[in-house]
Amino acid sequence: MDAVADSNLTKMATLWGTARGPAARTRQPSDFEKRVVVMQAYLRSEGHRIVSDNPDGSDARHVVQVEIRRPLCTHLVPFTVIKLPDQSWLVNSIDLAAAGSPARPCPDAQRTDSPTPR
Repeated sequence: MDAVADSNLTKMATLWGTARGPAARTRQPSDFEKRVVVMQAYLRSEGHRIVSDNPDGSDARHVVQVEIRRPLCTHLVPFTVIKLPDQSWLVNSIDLAAAGSPARPCPDAQRTDSPTPR
């Protein structure tokens, strides 16, 4: 999430991939650079926190729930992470639909009360 906040697409590509390794190294999928740009747009936020980290079928695969905060609302976004043979972890998939649209980051139904500016 720090790479998202810093708009560091190169770093994001080193943290996302498959069991074969990071997208930045494997160059897969062939459109990985475009996918990283899309992920960055959907995950941009004012802040985040990890809510949970639970194994998903094995100790080498976890679902990490990340709360992202935007003006007037929050979204809970599931990330699937995998452990590589070298014991490092990669983000394997993200439910971007759960992050809401970057064009309309907080649908009316999800708005929370906020103080009125003085």
